[in-house]
Amino acid sequence: MKRLSRRVPVDSQLTRLVDAALKRNVSEVRDFTHRFHERWKQWGITTIRGSGWALRPLFVPAKRLDFLASSLHHRLVGLRARLRELAAKKGALSKVLPLPDGFEDAIDVPAGLDSHDWLSHLRPDGFLFEDRYVLSELNFGNGISVSCGYTEVVADYWREHPVLKKLGIDVTRFHRRPLPRYLHTIRRAMRPSAKPFVALLTHSREWEVILSYPKRVEDQFDYVQRELYRLGVDSRIVTEEQLVVGRDGNPRIVGDARRPDLVMLVTIGSSFLDEPKLLRKGGALSHLRGSRIGEVQIVKPLAATLMDKGVLPLLQQLEPNFTKRAADGFRFEIAPTHFPKGQAAGKYTKAKDRWVMKRAFDGKDTHIGVARSEALWREVAQVATREDGYVAQEYVSMPRARIPVFVDEKHLEFVESRVELSSFIYDGAFGGGAARHAPDAEGLVMTDPPKDYGFSTVFGV
Repeated sequence: MKRLSRRVPVDSQLTRLVDAALKRNVSEVRDFTHRFHERWKQWGITTIRGSGWALRPLFVPAKRLDFLASSLHHRLVGLRARLRELAAKKGALSKVLPLPDGFEDAIDVPAGLDSHDWLSHLRPDGFLFEDRYVLSELNFGNGISVSCGYTEVVADYWREHPVLKKLGIDVTRFHRRPLPRYLHTIRRAMRPSAKPFVALLTHSREWEVILSYPKRVEDQFDYVQRELYRLGVDSRIVTEEQLVVGRDGNPRIVGDARRPDLVMLVTIGSSFLDEPKLLRKGGALSHLRGSRIGEVQIVKPLAATLMDKGVLPLLQQLEPNFTKRAADGFRFEIAPTHFPKGQAAGKYTKAKDRWVMKRAFDGKDTHIGVARSEALWREVAQVATREDGYVAQEYVSMPRARIPVFVDEKHLEFVESRVELSSFIYDGAFGGGAARHAPDAEGLVMTDPPKDYGFSTVFGV
């Protein structure tokens, strides 16, 4: 049996060429990197420094990136059709998926599924190996603003990188930048307006969580808003308490005379379902239950909370309908995922290192067996097998790659790292990739940044 790959697919010749040049030009690259960070600091944007800042991109075969994007898009088109069938019969969705109580009464699911921009953009997480891609999370709408913003910061670094310039590497050709595509998605969804204005919607509790993260996260919302303004679009981050409906049936923002031309959800949105009665017809937030408020579109509507890790078991059921391999044998896979409720807890405690437990449809609560103590894992398994709302996913050890960094912002080192790929997919096409990395270890969770966490990007070559 052929042994499975454990490494990220990289163009070895190009990687060796750049790494050799980094070694020859350490002082120049170090000075350039320092100036870069200081410039963005002056612009009010916090960047990752030290061992979290990669000094070269990952040079990945473009055909791999294009294949994973098209493969996932085709599956999501099929999933959308299946969800439409279920949504046509009251209660059918809740029989298949462990949705929060009251979900089907609170959310206009058919309207969401039929919205024009349902599949316009997503940022799935997964593991890109030399012989396969393994999907682990969909990230259908949440986190994209922050990730797009930060990839554009990294793009600025590559644009003037002294080694890439000396070697004549065509950054514009190889580096697909997701932020311009994201901004285009926003502009496309807006209704025509002489003075375009978009309301960037987040639940108040989710915004409090954002503000508790490292400053660089909040900075990226500010940066994306700046880039929108450069395109002639004004924007404002608002919560459910600030977004109301005017007498004409269109959205209004408390204390702001302008009428939004688009409502764009920028966080996960599951907090809205903590009080489903507010979303039901006649409820205080009923204007948010569908895909439009009057003449104004909502992107993505709250029905998009369906497209969560909790829908992966249903997506797997559709797998026989799709092609899993490219012409050269490269495979698309979904990390095996199921609902553990009703299973014996011993199934998971006896094989702790094999499993990951994740909260589904209601925020984040992820536990990787290999990184948990026996006592904590036993407690996790008991909760997940007793209650709705969790999925059990087979643990996949992340692929490895050597990442050049400055340790203590001074010394060049090539650190053996684990890499998770966050792909930006727009209308079914690959639109850029973020490589989230950390020093080689088992049981890493990149969404809760580990020690020496890093964020870089990939070049499709």
